[in-house]
Amino acid sequence: MTPVEHVEHVDLVERLRLPVLWRGYASAGRHLPRLVVPGVLVLAPLGLVSLLVLPVALGDEAALVDRRLELLWASDAALLTWTFVPVAVALVAQTLVFPATVLMAAGQLTGRPVPPVAALRAAFRRWPAVLALAVVALLVVALLVVAGLGFVAMPAAGAGLPRVTGSRGLATLLVAGVGLAAMPGLLAVPAVLLHGCSALGAIGRACRLSLVNPARVAFALAAGVVAVPAAAGWALERGLATLPDLTATPVAALAWPMFALAVTPFQAAVVARQFLSCVAWRTGVDDDDLRHGLPGNPSAEDPRPDGARLLTLALLPGLLFGGIVLVNPFRWPELRETDVTEHWTSVDGRSAHEPRLGPYDLRELYPGRGPGPVMVVDGFEDLASLLSCADAFCERTDFRWAEREGGYETAAASVATARLPDGRLIMTTWRSGSLELLVCESWGCAPAGEERIARTGASPRWIGTALAARRDGGVVVAIARHEPVDGDPEEDVVSFVRCPDPRCARPDVREVARLDPAAYLGSVRVLAVAVGPGDRPVAARFDSVSGQIQVISCQDAGCRLPARVTRPVPPLPRRPEHDRGAETGLALAVRPDGRPVIAYRDLADRTVELLDCATPDCARAQVITLGGGGPNHPTPALALDGSGAPLVAFFDRGQRRLMLARCAGGRCVSTAVARVRGGAGEGLAMTLDAEGRPVIAWIDDGGALLGGEWRLVVTTALAVPHIAP
Repeated sequence: MTPVEHVEHVDLVERLRLPVLWRGYASAGRHLPRLVVPGVLVLAPLGLVSLLVLPVALGDEAALVDRRLELLWASDAALLTWTFVPVAVALVAQTLVFPATVLMAAGQLTGRPVPPVAALRAAFRRWPAVLALAVVALLVVALLVVAGLGFVAMPAAGAGLPRVTGSRGLATLLVAGVGLAAMPGLLAVPAVLLHGCSALGAIGRACRLSLVNPARVAFALAAGVVAVPAAAGWALERGLATLPDLTATPVAALAWPMFALAVTPFQAAVVARQFLSCVAWRTGVDDDDLRHGLPGNPSAEDPRPDGARLLTLALLPGLLFGGIVLVNPFRWPELRETDVTEHWTSVDGRSAHEPRLGPYDLRELYPGRGPGPVMVVDGFEDLASLLSCADAFCERTDFRWAEREGGYETAAASVATARLPDGRLIMTTWRSGSLELLVCESWGCAPAGEERIARTGASPRWIGTALAARRDGGVVVAIARHEPVDGDPEEDVVSFVRCPDPRCARPDVREVARLDPAAYLGSVRVLAVAVGPGDRPVAARFDSVSGQIQVISCQDAGCRLPARVTRPVPPLPRRPEHDRGAETGLALAVRPDGRPVIAYRDLADRTVELLDCATPDCARAQVITLGGGGPNHPTPALALDGSGAPLVAFFDRGQRRLMLARCAGGRCVSTAVARVRGGAGEGLAMTLDAEGRPVIAWIDDGGALLGGEWRLVVTTALAVPHIAP
């Protein structure tokens, strides 16, 4: 070594012995444009190939949810495959890109630049050892995750450390400490490339090198490889969240690929500098270990990369993907999904005097008088309340009581509600043994009048009520209650109460049917009423014991002629109590031509059915099966679109999909509009917004009965070509 080379080497050693933390970041940023080349050469072509096969492979399984591509129709096995295969391919590609970038970073730090192609060749020659290191790293990470946090599919695994330590927080700190102690293992990658070690030999050398200053090495690697990239990713995500949808989509399509390409060079530069720093502290000034293993100087056969072409190649996958998402040439359903419980911090109420929302309290959904919808909330033995959305997608909410303290009975069946032609809501309520009406404005609800619609000496919990608005601003109330017949047995007496206006100062009460008794429960809507053409009331009742449906229709507006009672769904054979399963109900709507449609779940096999009546009295009807379900699924939600065709929202496929069906001409077409991450909860309601788009409120139940998390979600179908008229 000449004197000049000796001085240069001493300067290099002293420079590399300086603290790594900030200098590692500075060198990573300074050399980033060159260090990103291996990632572009390997990962960008993979991205382009993925975009070419993506539309063909996905078919009709994909949807655009909040401008993000998601798989809704895919089975759990297919979803796992779609998740595992791209991740596995990316990880395998990274086992080539990361070591090549480490090699280039080491060359830049020691003054012997390594061309990208030469770095990739060297990494490929050492690929078996690097792959073995990657497998070891994945096993370590998997063990840490399983031991500390556990997986949903393996809850017992996550219970190990918390059970031993007695605290989940302490267990998390313990796992974090173990992970920090394992960080020096990253130095095994440059040990393989520069010193030619085997996988196990490289791990041993990394451990020995880190003994120079174990704490400093671990923290420097943890900060540069984990903390700084994670913080940058979080900041990027928060920044994109502030952009409008149309702007955020193309920006995100470009920003995330560029971020992914930049993270690897940054991490590689930190690892390379830390490795060389450790070597410098353990090396004499006459030792040439710092440049050991680096390829020679660039040769003529190593072409220098063209910056413009590389930038084009790096941006092309993001540009294509952003264009596909914006233009949607494959006509995937476009949906908007809002987690209301994420935006609203008072889900469980802060005091006994505030309204509360539980996972079983969602009842109805209506268009609001403002830009957003309104939900009716009525808990078990609790007063009813209104959850109003301040915007179309329910990202801002206002929660207030509908019923207030002062004689209103909580031990009553769930409130019945309807929307008046002027946009206000009207609902039934029980106070002091009498049925009254409330009218709800934007500021809250108030009694519609002093008139008592009905009185009863029995508990209102066992009385069925339903409510419908008339086109002239009046209302129709359907009431079903048990009455003894000569002392024994009982039967249900169904009456219609016609009110000329919401105040109902002059109620017109008509008994319309006497039926076998059925159970009326607060959380299940087994009695429904609607108003057809000519102001004719139509009611439907679901017998939750036999599964029979009765349709009660008036022949005139005032129900002065005898009402017709038809039974389009026959009763099931009598079954033992333990075979009946959970209760279910029905949803009723009347089309413009007067024919009713009813959505319900069959008690025999829990399938979702649509009863499509061919006549106004439903004497002739067709039963259309929409999908399967489980015993704990809620009653389907039903609405009519602008053409009068029925829209049905329901849970299907083992509680993992929220479905939307449109029916016309005796045929129904269904499509998935949301993936249920927890399970099908007890709440499901649907309405149409001002533009005629279906808006669905539903509960994603992650095990609320056992203390698990649950979500109130609002899904808006912006464009669903599969079910469009």
